[in-house]
Amino acid sequence: MNATLCLLLLSLSALPLAAAGRADGPVELSSHNGQRSGNVLREKREVRVQEGKGTMNPGNSFSVRFLQRVNLVRRSLGNDSEEVQVREMLCELINYTGPAPATSEQPGPLVGKTLRLQKPGGRWKYAMVGGKPTAEEQKFMNDLAFTHLLLEIPDVCLDNQTRKAGDTWKISLNEAKGRQYGAAVAKDIECTLVSVEARPEGTLAAVHLTGVFTMERPMGYVSSIEVTFDATLVRRLSDMLNVDTKITGNLKNSSAVNDLNGKPAQLTLELPYTLVRTLAVERK
Repeated sequence: MNATLCLLLLSLSALPLAAAGRADGPVELSSHNGQRSGNVLREKREVRVQEGKGTMNPGNSFSVRFLQRVNLVRRSLGNDSEEVQVREMLCELINYTGPAPATSEQPGPLVGKTLRLQKPGGRWKYAMVGGKPTAEEQKFMNDLAFTHLLLEIPDVCLDNQTRKAGDTWKISLNEAKGRQYGAAVAKDIECTLVSVEARPEGTLAAVHLTGVFTMERPMGYVSSIEVTFDATLVRRLSDMLNVDTKITGNLKNSSAVNDLNGKPAQLTLELPYTLVRTLAVERK
């Protein structure tokens, strides 16, 4: 084997190691030059509550099981606005006492609908394109907006951050807004840049975040919530896309409602949840 061929083979054998190398220096974790207007994202998202607990006072306790699985196609319109097509939606919400009933997952009411996602007044909100939503459709749109808010918290924590692997820092959100309706308020969210790796698909940053936030009147409901979260995400630094996200935690909700007889009652829920999402750019 001649010397030139040996050098070529050595160079080729070294390429995979370079493509999966680690970045030792600081990297920018956010950029305002990420997704451009006209870009299309495919999002798969699932929220699951396996054994939640509820209490209606005065009344009885019950168990809760919840699932919402969606497949969305999102087209960026610029200026915090998106057109969202709901390609798939599978849902289950069961309140029960005693043994857990059999699974009864059903298609959700937004399947096949086109929505507009916007951020008026700094809060995400869905509107239906081409018609007025029913009360049931509006409820599901509110659920999508709340999940979007939860998924946005890591983005806020990484904004304007230049860090190196192993760095830990803390972020607070909306402390000055206090109990302002619809504002997620959090103190000392702990963030860690776990690793930065160069891969064939781009440089990927793994980030871990833990914390708790509170909110008064979420999505306009007469309630108060407290949400703990433990989030792990993988961000592609070339376009700041969170390609994989997993969040676990517990949601506590206290609401003023009417019972089955129309009398005022207090509803309390404790919902241990798991939220997973994948994002991919749809190639033209």
